[in-house]
Amino acid sequence: MSPVFHMPRWLTPVGAAFAGSLLLSLVARLPGLINRDGILYVNVAQVFIEAGFGAAQEVFSWPFFPALIGIFSRITGLDPESAGYLLNALFMAGACALLVAGCRRQQPETAWMVCLTTLALPGLNEYRNELLREYGCWFFTMLAFWLAIRWSERPRWPAALAVQASLAIAALFRPEALALLAALIGWQAFTAPRGERLRRLAMIGAPALVGAAVLLILYATGSLAQGNRLAGDLGRLDLERFNLKAQAIAAVLPEFAQKNAHTILLVGSLAVIPVKFFGKIGIFLVPLLAFLTGRQVRQALAVHAPFAWGFGVHLLVLAVFVTDLQFLAGRYVAPLYLMGAPFLGWGLLQLVRRIPHWRWPILATAIILMFANVVSLSPGKTHFVDAGKWLSANATDSPRVYIESGRAAYYAGWKHRNRPPETRNTLAEALSRGEYDLLVLEVSREETGFEKWAEGAGLRIVQRFAHSGNDDVIVAEPAHPQPPNAPSSTERSR
Repeated sequence: MSPVFHMPRWLTPVGAAFAGSLLLSLVARLPGLINRDGILYVNVAQVFIEAGFGAAQEVFSWPFFPALIGIFSRITGLDPESAGYLLNALFMAGACALLVAGCRRQQPETAWMVCLTTLALPGLNEYRNELLREYGCWFFTMLAFWLAIRWSERPRWPAALAVQASLAIAALFRPEALALLAALIGWQAFTAPRGERLRRLAMIGAPALVGAAVLLILYATGSLAQGNRLAGDLGRLDLERFNLKAQAIAAVLPEFAQKNAHTILLVGSLAVIPVKFFGKIGIFLVPLLAFLTGRQVRQALAVHAPFAWGFGVHLLVLAVFVTDLQFLAGRYVAPLYLMGAPFLGWGLLQLVRRIPHWRWPILATAIILMFANVVSLSPGKTHFVDAGKWLSANATDSPRVYIESGRAAYYAGWKHRNRPPETRNTLAEALSRGEYDLLVLEVSREETGFEKWAEGAGLRIVQRFAHSGNDDVIVAEPAHPQPPNAPSSTERSR
């Protein structure tokens, strides 16, 4: 029984986290529209089913999740999209349950509060309607941490290898999961009993360090294949890339500020992390403050040391990523909420203990948040479906159709084509050469002057599928078609 909520004996926080997560994923899926990344994974899964892993890798450089969707689709008989969403729901439910199980093992009285936090955190739950490979990564990461907590109670080599194998599988979904091995090594370096410290470090770290050394040697010698995802991620550590970006920024700064270009780039990039983190934490800022201002911060960090180290290491991963790209998607920050949930749950427990009559309002608020994260009241983007139906009935999939709206093409039942993106200017040049007979374009509300560009490019709008947010799918064709490979206007003038 929880010291805060008196629950039936059959209802445990771990079971509630698993079942509650499955329910939230089901509710989030009810609208039925798939996200852009999900379309890619489904298309690659179909390629895997039809032509194997090698063909899938030609379309997407890290195709392990799409391959798993393809295998699961064959086993269950579900179509790849449904199979992918079911896998995601199971992975997310497992991740939530394992997180709560690990916290209950270390601090039983916080388990229910961690369960509520995990299911209600906006930044962790608002992506349930999307088909993403992050969920598999989160599941195997939480499995690794749960196994590590159990291993620390009775260190044995098989258990240590199971921890590292779990993180290796997590890396098949998101390669940066390998960095969390450093979190487990740091945890043992500072908390293991002195007499066992070297032995434990050898168990939890030696195989991983050997693997990391081999990977770095392969990268340094150029042995990793060109375009390899691991090589791309390791390339983010290249200082020359950072220097080139700083020089580009210096070129647009006033002369007296140019010497600070590196500092401006670094600090400005790193500032994106707290902006993203606090922007998605919502009302859980209150338990965070309660935790940070409480008397048990040091005790909590010691009790949940693996998660504290995981939080710190993932912060470093985000720092490398954002310094390289000056961009962070919200789901990249989500592991911080996973690692921080034990401490937010601790803060929530402190609030309830200080003001006991708050416990039921807190429970009600958490339940409202759970469904607010997965139920959208904004108009659905059914214009993609409508555009897809129109294309299916009125056009034929062909290399001479330029597809900018992958979602419209998906709902038309057209196969994925891995065409590099084109700007409006290069697209106009391609039109002047007669390369396309039909164009399926996505026009954002921020793109002003589209009609003027279309007129200048010689396009006639055939159909417009509008969304209430002013984002449209536009089907257009050349007003005066040119034969394929016709010389451009520039070439004709020459």
